Amino acid sequence: MKARFQKTTWRAVGGIAASFILVVSFQNCGKAGFDSNLDGELDLGSDAALTAKYGTSTAERVSKIPFAYEASLDTITYNSCATKNIVGKDGYFSIKAGAYNTGGIKLKQDFFDYADQNFSPIYPATSLSDEKYKELLQDSPANSRVTPNISVRAKSSLTDIYYNQTTGALTLFKDIIPMVAELSNPLVSDSIINKGVTANYFRFSPELRVMEGALSFNNDENQAADFRGKLSNQATLALTFTPPNQEIYKVAAASTTYPVKTAYGKGYSMNFSSMSGTTTGSSINRVLSGVTETDLSKPTTSGTPWTCNRVYKIIRVEDSTAVGTNAYCPPHTADEIEKSDRIRSELAIARRHLRADQWEINVNRMCAVPKTGVSCYDESAVVAGLPTVEYELARDCYPVKSNAAQCLHYISICTR
Repeated sequence: MKARFQKTTWRAVGGIAASFILVVSFQNCGKAGFDSNLDGELDLGSDAALTAKYGTSTAERVSKIPFAYEASLDTITYNSCATKNIVGKDGYFSIKAGAYNTGGIKLKQDFFDYADQNFSPIYPATSLSDEKYKELLQDSPANSRVTPNISVRAKSSLTDIYYNQTTGALTLFKDIIPMVAELSNPLVSDSIINKGVTANYFRFSPELRVMEGALSFNNDENQAADFRGKLSNQATLALTFTPPNQEIYKVAAASTTYPVKTAYGKGYSMNFSSMSGTTTGSSINRVLSGVTETDLSKPTTSGTPWTCNRVYKIIRVEDSTAVGTNAYCPPHTADEIEKSDRIRSELAIARRHLRADQWEINVNRMCAVPKTGVSCYDESAVVAGLPTVEYELARDCYPVKSNAAQCLHYISICTR
């Protein structure tokens, strides 16, 4: 198998040569994957198994059941923190995405229409049962053992995945994040088996009950900036489906001819900008300011609008108690929360991705303070006579300007 790599060497801001080479690559092949037929049993989706169970005529109809699943996200959070001390630490991620309100997994009406037209209910029933629909999902080659996942993929070739090669080979749960367990598992499909129902919590699932996942590309500022650039142009955050017994980079699609330009699922292109109020000496694109959703099977813009108006400044723990400064970020009191519907509503959205044991949040001052003991900022890069972080947006800051306090980092939350 061949892998295609794009290599990039960065230099540190200010003209100082970096002491490392960071490789960000995308590949259309990888070692990791799902081994097929590990136990020697007959594949339930194979022609022989279907014929043995249903007979030739019915088996043919089962084999032609269309792809049944539809998935969508409703919350995407971007954390701009990027320094080696946060890699792998609790509470830190680059992108976290999930479904908590309008998003989730549903079965397409096409699936129900095909099933109702091609299979008969057991007398005296006049319609197919939920158990029959579940059985058809399990036996259908297009739908059995399919899992939804997120990854950063090339728009022009959806089996090419961007990932940080310095951390090793393309890896499941690191570069490709499963969002829900196998959808044909009856314990999972039970939540979506009713027509028109969209589910984002799978109470009976043996794993991954909440539909969410996180990706990290935050080793340093150069890597973070490179991924922001890719997500704004040639790459997309892709919510796709992995077929069973396939390499993990593959996607469920009507056509698998390389390059794969369409697939079942959604793509989320992103725009990044500087924080409003910054000047030339402090302007750096650390804010997720827009999300464009695309149906990857078309591919056309879905028309579903996203709102990206929640931007939280990340404050150092040491600075958060400085009353009267821009860094002041006190936790909400129980009385404040109890008396304000707005605070409760905003906290509920923020807490989807910023857990209470990991982040202190103030929605009035739009700030967040890490509670894990790990700083978002490079605590070793302190300029004598200057604060570690520049909280005044109109002042010069590093890395835009050298010999300056560090520019603010942000947590941006987009919803639909």
